[in-house]
Amino acid sequence: MKKKWALLLMTAVLSAGMFTGCGNSDRTSDETVTEDGKDPAGMVHLDGVDDVSALFDEIYGGVDENLLPFEVALTELSLDEDDLVSYHTGLVDVSGIDSIYLSESMIGSTPYSAVYIKTKDDADAKEIMQTLMDSINPSKWVCVTAEKQIAANFGNDIFFVMGFPETADAVYAAAETAAQSRDMAVSNKTEKSNPI
Repeated sequence: MKKKWALLLMTAVLSAGMFTGCGNSDRTSDETVTEDGKDPAGMVHLDGVDDVSALFDEIYGGVDENLLPFEVALTELSLDEDDLVSYHTGLVDVSGIDSIYLSESMIGSTPYSAVYIKTKDDADAKEIMQTLMDSINPSKWVCVTAEKQIAANFGNDIFFVMGFPETADAVYAAAETAAQSRDMAVSNKTEKSNPI
């Protein structure tokens, strides 16, 4: 008899525990925030120059300094300066772009450039990325050429790097890790080799 009562009591306790999780909730069925408060789609854009600067600091902190050019600086390009934007990116249409950040060596004859493009919400970031890959001039410096270029979408933004192959590979790998640590979806990378 004691075993029967113990079994009934255990069944009642387990049943009560199962229904506890099914109680009323303040959430609606179309809410997209997860239990930890993160959007399941991940971060779509970096907010501005401070966030982009922090991203590049993390990228360069993850790359062997012997692979990096000397005195790399980050600048925001003015979208109103068509010639400057075209020179650094090859882009002539900036209608879907919110901002462009350029990271290059302060020594002009070093074939290295990294570009971060924050797009507008309704922009086709993949198309902008492909235009950048196809249009940028890998020989924009005097007497040198960036041998390799790599680009990918980070969320709905664009990351691009070109330079010596080992530098471009290392910087991109560090950039991908930094983007993922910010909960940004990273697309498959696009690569291109340029003749010297």
